Amino acid sequence: MNIKTLILNFILMLVAAAIAAVLVTGGTQYLESTGEDGEKSALFTSQTAEAKKHLQFVEIKNLVITLKSNSVKERYLLLDLALTTHDDTQSQRAENLLPKIKGIAVDVLTSMDYSEVRGMSVMELRALMMERYQSAFHNISVTIPFDDVTISKMVFQ
Repeated sequence: MNIKTLILNFILMLVAAAIAAVLVTGGTQYLESTGEDGEKSALFTSQTAEAKKHLQFVEIKNLVITLKSNSVKERYLLLDLALTTHDDTQSQRAENLLPKIKGIAVDVLTSMDYSEVRGMSVMELRALMMERYQSAFHNISVTIPFDDVTISKMVFQ
């Protein structure tokens, strides 16, 4: 092997190593840098920092609902719900409409039999409630004040 080829290969390896080191250092600094609002930079996301949404929740605690039952015993369902919103305006609208939101939940569930509700998964119950919320708000020509409902507690008695 020629000495010139050996020296040229060695120089190319050094240049490649230097470029790799610069890219690793620069990439690390970019990923660790924070924006003006304190958030990490979004190198691998398709959203800009302005387009990111911050989730907020409006909680409905201790919603007690009487269920139909074939037995002599009365059956109850205790629910804690969290309404998912994306901004303060939407959260305020959800809070202002809490009586209607609670009423829809009660209407949906009091018409159902205990064994029917007991046999549903949380996801099925959540989907049913969202469907009824959307339908009820559409019927009164009001936009639904939240994006999703989460069942955070479900206790049968």
